Amino acid sequence: MVVIAVAGGSGGVGKTIVEKLLESKFDVVILSRTARQENSSQKVQNLQINYDDIPSMAHEFERHKIHTIISAIGLVSDETSQSQLNLIEAGEKSVSTKRFIPSEYSFIQTPNLLSIDPSIQWWLDAAERLKASGLEYTRVIPGFFMDYWGMPYVQTHLQPFTFGIDIASGTAAIPGNGDNVICMTYTYDLATYLVKALDLDNWPEFSIIVGDEVTYNQVLELAEEFTGKKFKVTYDTLEQITAGNVTVPPQPEGVDSSSDEIKEMTALVSRLTVNNVFQLPKDRLNAQFPEVKPVTFREFLQNAWGRSRV
Repeated sequence: MVVIAVAGGSGGVGKTIVEKLLESKFDVVILSRTARQENSSQKVQNLQINYDDIPSMAHEFERHKIHTIISAIGLVSDETSQSQLNLIEAGEKSVSTKRFIPSEYSFIQTPNLLSIDPSIQWWLDAAERLKASGLEYTRVIPGFFMDYWGMPYVQTHLQPFTFGIDIASGTAAIPGNGDNVICMTYTYDLATYLVKALDLDNWPEFSIIVGDEVTYNQVLELAEEFTGKKFKVTYDTLEQITAGNVTVPPQPEGVDSSSDEIKEMTALVSRLTVNNVFQLPKDRLNAQFPEVKPVTFREFLQNAWGRSRV
């Protein structure tokens, strides 16, 4: 049986991937810094590792016969970035480990975008390290996650945050003219495609997955349709976005960020949106698995809000 290890398996994306793996033929190991409680499934093991000890990690990968590592480590600092780089090196040293999926799960990170978001360097560092390794790898790119517009009614492990349009309050703060194309995917559809990709003989550098393509104006139109209410709408100009003087939509309960951090995140996503980073290439993993029918944004929003829960 092929053993798949997931680093960051207790986080939002990682937990979703683990759930889908447990429905598959693979044996699953969750890598964690701390000892975790026993999982109810016999198909999953919890393995405590030290991300600072590369030889020890490599030894554990060999001991557990780990073939593929899926990283879902949240890259939020130089320290977490280094943890992933160490994970790659340990995978390279492990005799049993052949494949690696780095933590990305967003748009295609490129050097020309560093002026917009300097933290992209963490993803670029991982990609460069993988290119230099003997591991086969693929960077999984699902665009924006639909989940944020279905909370709190949709099944998701992501932390709540409002991007652009707060459906609950009927408020929209839209970057630019609202016509930039945004490729979106529901996290469970991402996980479904990712698990299927594990059976491919060869991986492309980028595994692009898209559930649907929408604009903020279309999101607004659908939200008004399914809630039956007229939203209060603000459009931020490019000048506002460049200056960071953005309109922050109402945030849901449970957002663990300061007002300054929320404004900074809103400004960042606005800059990325108007620079069309979420408009993904047409060469997509979807075509290899026509039997998978990802949820469209209309279906997703109707399931979450179609019963007039506002």
